[in-house]
Amino acid sequence: MNQLRYTLLAALFAVAALASGCRSDQQPSDVMGEEKMAEFLQEAYLLEGFYGIETSFQYDTLYPEMLASYDSLLASYSLTREDFERSIDWYTRHPQIYQRIHDTVLARFDRQLAEFGDM
Repeated sequence: MNQLRYTLLAALFAVAALASGCRSDQQPSDVMGEEKMAEFLQEAYLLEGFYGIETSFQYDTLYPEMLASYDSLLASYSLTREDFERSIDWYTRHPQIYQRIHDTVLARFDRQLAEFGDM
């Protein structure tokens, strides 16, 4: 499951690093749709933030709990790790689409922050 964490981080950096445009090939049916991917990534980013591990002691202590949280997140979306990895691989090869998903997630976080500020 540690690979899932690194895959998420790699995907974030891949968007920034990839300068080429989106390929015209169609999205395979076994790749998560944009909306589902945005929802999943939003929750995954929240998990990453929650487990913002800063020391090796914290990592050693929280790692099993973090893995269980990722497993729960995947299960709540009826996904396997392979499903997610296949989807993230496809989206990182299509950076314009992935950027649009990432922008959607950031806009949702912005809205939530604004709502929180209005409380």
